[in-house]
Amino acid sequence: MRLDTYPIAKRQQVFYIGTNDPDVLTKIRRDVLSSFKSLPVSGEYLHRDCYDASKKYGKDTFIVIDKFGSKYIPALFSIKRKVDHIADKFKFLPNKLSDRMMQYFSYLWPNHLPKKMEAYREQYEHHWILEMSDQGVDEAKAYLDTFFQSNEGNYFECTPDEGDKAILHRFVAGGAIGRCQAMNSKEMGAIMTMDIAFPRNEKDWFETLPAEIDDLIAVKLYYGHLFCHVMHHNYILKKGVDAKALKLKLLALFDARGAEYPAEHNVGHEYMAKPALKTFYKKLDPTNTFNPGIGKTSKLKYWAKQSK
Repeated sequence: MRLDTYPIAKRQQVFYIGTNDPDVLTKIRRDVLSSFKSLPVSGEYLHRDCYDASKKYGKDTFIVIDKFGSKYIPALFSIKRKVDHIADKFKFLPNKLSDRMMQYFSYLWPNHLPKKMEAYREQYEHHWILEMSDQGVDEAKAYLDTFFQSNEGNYFECTPDEGDKAILHRFVAGGAIGRCQAMNSKEMGAIMTMDIAFPRNEKDWFETLPAEIDDLIAVKLYYGHLFCHVMHHNYILKKGVDAKALKLKLLALFDARGAEYPAEHNVGHEYMAKPALKTFYKKLDPTNTFNPGIGKTSKLKYWAKQSK
């Protein structure tokens, strides 16, 4: 298959932005998308709590990729599965032994993050990794210099090494929630992960939960792709909380805000397929043979209605 693409960039620059006001990032996002001549390469958001979790629980993955490259990740996970398979045969060994071993080994390695990033972690709650290329580099620098003269927060231009590590730190955030729960499984409950797409003009994108829901959650980790308004909400519930009941409450909040979910993955057998998607499935598979029940649809042949 042949696809059109952009020319290879001759120049690239990562800008690391920090602020304590999410509205600041909203303003930058809207300005970049509405007035810049050059589109950004990427814009990855990371909340301070997620920064900390990624630093602590994603350190081993970060080090492997940084030192050896991503090609070693499949081999690492293969070893991880084998260790867990062997450990499951011995009752005296803890659950998820490989996670625990890798976590303890990571403590032996010194701090792997650049000093400038660490300083911004202390100063700012919200972190945004903005990557620009070619003419967009100078355009972004001129804009940010002017913008932060009158708005809360700041930015710095990353060196190539700082830029690579900032992007990698955001990348390993995805696995931090699982490791965090594995290391604290006796004190914490189930994991719940959601990818949510907010309307393009939504200004109140950073989540503030009602107290009755917030009190049921032990850990909240937020990260995402701010330019396309796709956010990852990762939760670890408190011990004993009914995950299914809580999820319905969260989805109701997203529905009220006009959000779409799942944003990056298919509905599978977990989410309700909307009418247009159901129609597409029926057209694609009129006998309902390939994946019956997907999107909580009928599991019967020819999409027959199921009796309750």
